[in-house]
Amino acid sequence: MIVGIGLDLVELSRVRRSLERWEDRLIRKLMDEDEARRLPSDVDGRARAVAAAIALKEAASKALATGWSHGVSWRQVIADPGPPAAVRLTGRAAEVATARGARGTPSAWLDAGPELVLAEVWLQR
Repeated sequence: MIVGIGLDLVELSRVRRSLERWEDRLIRKLMDEDEARRLPSDVDGRARAVAAAIALKEAASKALATGWSHGVSWRQVIADPGPPAAVRLTGRAAEVATARGARGTPSAWLDAGPELVLAEVWLQR
């Protein structure tokens, strides 16, 4: 049984512009040190990886039905674009998932085109 589902679509051009303007600040807001360390160093690969992480994290926040409120923050959702795509919840995000009746690891799906990244996350009982 699905207890939460979230979907998000991210434009790569917006992520590229954001990285050009706020690279380190943006990465620190979105990711913990381990996540940030796994990012590719090349500009295009880095933009794609950050876009995938944003899409997965946003989809997870929607599946939790909290957005980025109720104590849930970006860094509590650990995104791995894979393949296969995966999401791990920590801290308050994990507490909210459990309170909603979710058990185990969330399921995640990710698809990337030339200019868009689409992610879906399911919380299951």
